[in-house]
Amino acid sequence: MISLAIYIGLLLIGLICFIAHAALPFRIAKRLREDYPHHWQVIVDTGDGNRAARGPRLWLRMQQVLRSPAIVAIGNASLTRLWRAWRYSQWLAWGCWVAALALQWHSRA
Repeated sequence: MISLAIYIGLLLIGLICFIAHAALPFRIAKRLREDYPHHWQVIVDTGDGNRAARGPRLWLRMQQVLRSPAIVAIGNASLTRLWRAWRYSQWLAWGCWVAALALQWHSRA
């Protein structure tokens, strides 16, 4: 019975971490737009005059920023905390799901 509770707990923690990994870029983008408009302009600017990146192009540019050390270089502690949560939430989610699968496999043996 306890292993079932641990199994469900691991699955739920993994799901929450995956949702956080998907939602945190939107929070980071909002903070950049509001607190650092010059940095946000660099992300949005395509170099085509007044044309700004939108849709998938903006998403790809934001992913490049998230994968680079640019967020940490800004020096804002709360923004860095969000970035670190984004960066490590996916690893934690996969770890929880693999642990849940190992627990399931172990309980069948």
